[in-house]
Amino acid sequence: MITGDGNKSQFVLAPVMDLASWLMIGFLGGAFLFGIWFMLVRGDDRSGRSMTIHPQDLTRRGTPDFSEAHNVFDRKLAEVERHLASKRRDERAILLAEEEARKSLAEDAANKLIEEENARLAKIEAEENRIKAEAEAERDAELEAERKEAEEREAERLAEENRLAEELESERQEELAAAEEERLLELESLKESEAMEAQMESEAATSDLEERLEREGAKSSEVQVSLMWDNYNDLDLHVLCPSGERIHGGNKNSECGGELDVDANVRPETKKPVENIVWPDFKAPPGSYKVYVHHYKKHNKRRSKDPTKFRVVVNSGGSVAHYEGELSSGDPIQLVCEFELEAPEQRGSDEEREVALVAEEIEKIAEEERLAIEIEENRQEEFAAAEEQRLAEIVENEASELESIKATQQALKELKERLEREGAKSSDVQISLIWNNYNDLDLHVVCPSGERIHGGNRESACGGELDVDANVRPESKKPVENVVWPEGKAPGGTYKAYVHHYKKHKKRRSKDPTTFKVICNAGGDIQEYDGKISSGDPIMLISEFTIEDPETRAAKAAEAKSKLAALQSGEWDGSADPDDDTNE
Repeated sequence: MITGDGNKSQFVLAPVMDLASWLMIGFLGGAFLFGIWFMLVRGDDRSGRSMTIHPQDLTRRGTPDFSEAHNVFDRKLAEVERHLASKRRDERAILLAEEEARKSLAEDAANKLIEEENARLAKIEAEENRIKAEAEAERDAELEAERKEAEEREAERLAEENRLAEELESERQEELAAAEEERLLELESLKESEAMEAQMESEAATSDLEERLEREGAKSSEVQVSLMWDNYNDLDLHVLCPSGERIHGGNKNSECGGELDVDANVRPETKKPVENIVWPDFKAPPGSYKVYVHHYKKHNKRRSKDPTKFRVVVNSGGSVAHYEGELSSGDPIQLVCEFELEAPEQRGSDEEREVALVAEEIEKIAEEERLAIEIEENRQEEFAAAEEQRLAEIVENEASELESIKATQQALKELKERLEREGAKSSDVQISLIWNNYNDLDLHVVCPSGERIHGGNRESACGGELDVDANVRPESKKPVENVVWPEGKAPGGTYKAYVHHYKKHKKRRSKDPTTFKVICNAGGDIQEYDGKISSGDPIMLISEFTIEDPETRAAKAAEAKSKLAALQSGEWDGSADPDDDTNE
């Protein structure tokens, strides 16, 4: 092998050399020995000669000149290197060819192994598929056998169930027949009982109606519609006549002869009111009549809560019917019933009509005789009787009214003490919440604008303010929360008050449900509400009230003050009733 590094050359003899290498080495060795011999022979020849020095020989003195031999040697050496490089290239090509051949053989062997492996896998897969198909066939056969066996068992079970079901159905039909017979007997008994109860209730209602009509001095006839209820609220009876005319508190006498002769609780005077519309005997025109009830006003009495239950009694030509219902303040007018009335000559017997006509003539004569002499006396007697009845009702309800007044006064006193303790404000529009434990209740008020005042929004754009927010921490057993507007500045519209049980503090006596009281000052109208709420309950709507705009309230307050001053000074001319609700 020959390696070169710059201008240096190094010879490395391989342990085994081919013939050409040995020949080259022998040739170079012989040439070297020949050169040594030639130099020695030339030295002997120079020593035997004369020392005549020729100018042309001056250049040959000194060391022997081997340049030519060196050049020859270099040429030979270059040839050797070229030969060795060619040989290496040949060897490299052979090695590459052998490597390619080995790779080709290896790839062939690998491909063959892959083909053999694929064939083996295919054979294994085919065997597995065969075994799987055989197993699937065996399983299908077993399943089919099991299915047939299950179908047989199911058929037997169904047959047994059908037999048992037939037996049970037969027994059930017998029991049902017995139960139906018993039920029919009970229904008959119940119908008789209900009919008896309905009759008793109708008789009691008729008796109650007669007492109320007699108390009010109302009239009766063979066509008559009456309304009664049991609180101080103002309900209105409306009857639509066949002509289309409506009889009610604003139109008490119709052209067809109908008359509203009792209009109750315009002011909250009685807890057992009655309204009555009547036609003279056999004077009511034939046709279709419609009866309505309207909840006109909810008076602020302690026991006058909604919904208000009512009863309408209709005498349509001798046929009496009772109708029940209930209404709340703000509900639309309610259609209660309709009835058809025949012509007067077809209503009642001839004897009844004749008696009614005679009674009417007698009543007319008597009325004409009394009108001139006794009209004033009768009016005074009626006033005296009505006043006596009113006083009797006042005495009857005095205990409950006093109790209500005391409870309200106590609540207002307790509220005042708590507000003063917290340094809270008061005004003509104010909503307050009080309770008696350490739990955290929250008062929410929705203003007419829709904005909500509560602990997270204590001041509203309309001027409302939550100035006390109690028991965020369990600090007081007698807490109060207060929402207030500046005096005379609260906007007109509808206000809604809610109560929310925000948190149940872990105090010994703070248990749920928590009883609370909400007191509203709606422009001078004090309203009191009680309730209970527990932790986790949804927010609860407690009250809703509507007030007029500040200018209207101020004008009415000024008018009331002037009337009060006129009454106190004795200058009131009596043109309007200062106690009338319509003049408040």
